[in-house]
Amino acid sequence: MVKIYMGQIDPSGSSAVEKISALLAGSKVGVLPTSTIYGLSCAYDDEDAVKKICRIKKRKEGTPFIVLISSISQFGTLTGQINDPVKKLIRKYWDTKNPHPLTLILSKNESVGDFITGGRPAIAIRMEGLKAIRDIIDRTGPIVSTSATLSGTMLQPTTLDEVPLEIKQEADFVVDYSSNLGGRESTIVDLTGKKPVLLRQGGLDYEDILRDLYDY
Repeated sequence: MVKIYMGQIDPSGSSAVEKISALLAGSKVGVLPTSTIYGLSCAYDDEDAVKKICRIKKRKEGTPFIVLISSISQFGTLTGQINDPVKKLIRKYWDTKNPHPLTLILSKNESVGDFITGGRPAIAIRMEGLKAIRDIIDRTGPIVSTSATLSGTMLQPTTLDEVPLEIKQEADFVVDYSSNLGGRESTIVDLTGKKPVLLRQGGLDYEDILRDLYDY
C-alpha cells in the first residue's frame, strides 16, 4: 500500500511504517499522503525541519502550520483547551474509526514552539484520517502537514504525479499511496473565542458542525 522512494529503501514489506517513522524522527522532511491531499511533513517540534519545509515550498517563515495527531492521547501535548464544545467535536469527528477532515484552532500549550504557530497563541490540530499515517504518528508523535505544493498555487495534489517535481526533488523522501486521496482540504474552525469561527470551508459542512455543537 505504501511505497517509499529514497536511496536504497525497500518500498515493500510491513517495515515501511517503521522506516518512515525513523526518517521523520531523524529530522527528515517527506512528501506524505493524508486523508485529504499529499503534504510536506516533519516532526512538529523540529524547528530546522520546519524551516526546510518553508524553503521547499517557498513559504514565508512565521506562517502557522497544521499539526496532525493520531490519537486523543496526543491532544494534551499540544493544547489544554478541552472544554465542552471541543469534547463534542472530538467525539463526533475524531474519535471514530475513520476520523473526518476537521481542523480545530485551539489555545496552544506553552511548550509548543512559536515556529509552528507563527508566534500566535493558538495551534491548528487535526486527527489524521488515513490509518497508515496514524500508524506512523503513533511512533513519531505529532507531525506538521502542509500541502505539497509551492506557496501561492491553488493545486491540491491527490496523486503523487500532481505533486510538483521541484517539491519531490527537494524533499528527503517521498511516500506513494496506491489510491487517490480525498481531494478536499479539511474544514478549519477556530474555537479560541466565545463563539466558533469558520476559517476555511473544506470537506465538512460548517452548518453540520454548528448543529452538532448546539444540538439544533
